[in-house]
Amino acid sequence: MKLSNPPTPSTRSAVGSRAPRANVDASPQRRATARSLAVGVVFVVLALVASACGGSSDSALEPVAFTESDEAEQLLRDGKPQSAETTVPVPETSTTTTTTLPLGEHETWVAVATPAIERVELFDAPNGNPVAFEFGVFNPTYWDTPVALRIIEGVGTDEWVKVSLAVRPNNSEAWIRTEGFETFSHNVHAEVILSSRTVRVFDGDELIAETQAVIGTDATPTPVGDFYVNDVLPRSNAGGAFGPWILSLSAFSETLDTFGGGLPVIAIHGTNNPGLVGGAHSNGCIRIPNDVVTFLAENVPLGSPVRIST
Repeated sequence: MKLSNPPTPSTRSAVGSRAPRANVDASPQRRATARSLAVGVVFVVLALVASACGGSSDSALEPVAFTESDEAEQLLRDGKPQSAETTVPVPETSTTTTTTLPLGEHETWVAVATPAIERVELFDAPNGNPVAFEFGVFNPTYWDTPVALRIIEGVGTDEWVKVSLAVRPNNSEAWIRTEGFETFSHNVHAEVILSSRTVRVFDGDELIAETQAVIGTDATPTPVGDFYVNDVLPRSNAGGAFGPWILSLSAFSETLDTFGGGLPVIAIHGTNNPGLVGGAHSNGCIRIPNDVVTFLAENVPLGSPVRIST
């Protein structure tokens, strides 16, 4: 495996300044300022009930479960733990204009919902018609972290942007107003190559991490597509099947309708069985060595694109 300290962050504007990122040996306290973190759980077996905005009503949301198989009984007993106070890696100020700035070659803009947003309003075009998916996009997330959306058309200074969504079906998109969101940009991106069981992470053109991984079985394959990191969750049980960190992706299993009582979310996470690394043994998640997932949790911002290919 390869790990390297990323370069010093650069800035481009008050809105576009890149969120600071800790080095690999950063303490947990320092890491908390690098991105939105929550003391989360992995299998969520409780239903989510969220109030709708604008006077409409919605039924209870499905619970969420990562596509692995440990600790279900414990979570059924213990339920959802309290979340720790967290910070979001965004600039102090954000503006909304209609001026589109040119993107760098590997630059990604991210929109993070502020507490003013309870439910993200989604549209089919700027000033267009509302669109709906199987479940709404509510803020904060189940883990009490702000909703993070990867901008795929426009930049964070625009009044309207097109975003990728962490909803089913995979690779769903919609337009949002940036009012009520904080926006920032960075250059981190990752690729997962299923045929070689390889995960590679880049900061711009620089390779900062590379490792072998466990991928899904033939019956429960890891889905292919362009996704993004929508949450970074620490694990209280670092020696468990998920290791010390989970990087939740905007991807869902395409062969499982539900898992562990919830939606079958795909994630990159650690493992307590490193001997399986390099094989196809998971329910769709991507397992990597614990030291590598810790490095990624410290250095991969929210919204980072993750391309999974064959």
